[in-house]
Order: sequence, then C-alpha cells, then structure tokens
Amino acid sequence: MEKGICMTFENCICFQLGRLSRKITREYRDKISEFNLTHSQFFMLMAVFQFQGLLPSQLAEKTDSDRSTVTGLIDRLERDGWVERKPVLGDRRTLSIHLSSKAKENQEKFMDIFHEINGDFLNRFTKEEWKQLQGLLGKLE
Repeated sequence: MEKGICMTFENCICFQLGRLSRKITREYRDKISEFNLTHSQFFMLMAVFQFQGLLPSQLAEKTDSDRSTVTGLIDRLERDGWVERKPVLGDRRTLSIHLSSKAKENQEKFMDIFHEINGDFLNRFTKEEWKQLQGLLGKLE
C-alpha cells in the first residue's frame, strides 16, 4: 500500500485475516464440541489421519508448527485416547504417532466435518478465484 493511503484498523491485513481465522475456528469448535477436542487438536488429528506413522518432529514440519506445540497436542490426544505412540522398527527409543481405534471409528465423521466447513468457505469462490486467492496468500508467507 502506498505511504499516502490512510491505514485504518478495518483495512489492516492482520485484522482481516485474524477475524476470518476466528470465524473459521468458531465453525469448527461448534461442530467438534461433542468430541471434547479443541480446533488445534482436531487439526492435529486430521494431520495424523493424513500422515499416520510420522514422528512428532515430522508432523511439526508437515503442519508448519513448533515441535513443542505438536508435542503438547499429541500428549493431550494420547491422554484422551485419540492417538497412540508406537516404537519405530529398528529404534525402540523413537516413537511414531498412530491413530487409536477410537480415532479410526470417528474418522469418517471428522472427515465429513472437515469437508463440510472447508466446502462452505471454498464454495464461495470459483475455481479461478480460489487459485488466485491461494497465490495471493502465498505471497504473504
């Protein structure tokens, strides 16, 4: 934005993206409340669905999260019976993350929630608009 253009709170990119993030978080929170999961735990569980058997450090890399954040989320998911840590073949000191039977039983419900909410937002765009938005958001990273 040019220097002479008046910057107001309403056109601050951080405010706009933060507001959208809070709206999406509320949507997920409402849908997953029956499972006693936070939206962060839900998304980590979705990552484990996609990348089952990875180490916590690898999940951190895949989700662009801090290792300590991932470890905390995995600890709580394990405590609540959603994931299990299993020794890696050939190195029993290293533990990979796997879905529990509880998570596997609910996987379809979770995928439905994910697709419903994600779809509600994506359906507001044409394919071309979505590609353009992805490109624009990529410029901000």
